[in-house]
Amino acid sequence: MMIIKDSYIIDSNILFNAFISGKDIYTLLFSEYKIYVPDFAFLELEKYKKRILKKTKLTENEFQEFVIALLSNVTVIPNMLLSQTSLNKAYELCKNIDEKDTVYVAAALEFNFKLITSDKKLYTGLINHNFPQVILLEDIIKSIC
Repeated sequence: MMIIKDSYIIDSNILFNAFISGKDIYTLLFSEYKIYVPDFAFLELEKYKKRILKKTKLTENEFQEFVIALLSNVTVIPNMLLSQTSLNKAYELCKNIDEKDTVYVAAALEFNFKLITSDKKLYTGLINHNFPQVILLEDIIKSIC
């Protein structure tokens, strides 16, 4: 098991918010910490690309430049690196919260990183299942501001 100090898994909600808001806090977050995201997140985001573009009011080229800059410090984890053991354990943790979050929790388990989320239902559900490897985005932001 690989452990890197100040490394975090982020979920698609964090990426979605970063892309739409364009706020510097996300650029700071992505540069202050080693950020990992399962490749599954990009499948989720692809579904909402038109909506993201509409909300940002950026051209497709401007949006591409912003995304490339934002993701330059992000490491994508191929789903094939997630063991069946981590996926099974994550599913058990997520099945009564939101099954779509299984891959993010599995990545946190697999690499022993904390999961950053803005999803309070997920955060509370995982804490209630004695899963300490989760932190709210707002708490991370407070620590870097």
